[in-house]
Amino acid sequence: MRTNIIIDCLMLLSFAAMSFSGFVLQMRRVLFANRTPFMGMSRHVWSDIHLWSAIVVLVLLVLHLILHWKAVGGWFKKNITNSTVRYCIYILLAAVVLLTIVPWFFTIN
Repeated sequence: MRTNIIIDCLMLLSFAAMSFSGFVLQMRRVLFANRTPFMGMSRHVWSDIHLWSAIVVLVLLVLHLILHWKAVGGWFKKNITNSTVRYCIYILLAAVVLLTIVPWFFTIN
């Protein structure tokens, strides 16, 4: 239980960092006018914060799912009784995770 709370709190902080840095990057024309840094950081630093906080969120999300795998599997088993459909959904979810992870290998130097 303690591990779960720590992971959830870290995930919340990472989501907050990702959201705030995304907002800063979205407002770049206003915040970085005249090439002045916002809060002492250039847009490149904000971009790095956004990327790395997103990576941390994804890693923590995977850990969260691993810790709750029995509950997730039980929910699917209870609500989707057809095993073929259930396995197709598992494959679809795995494909979505791969599509989320693979592009990062090309953006991280």
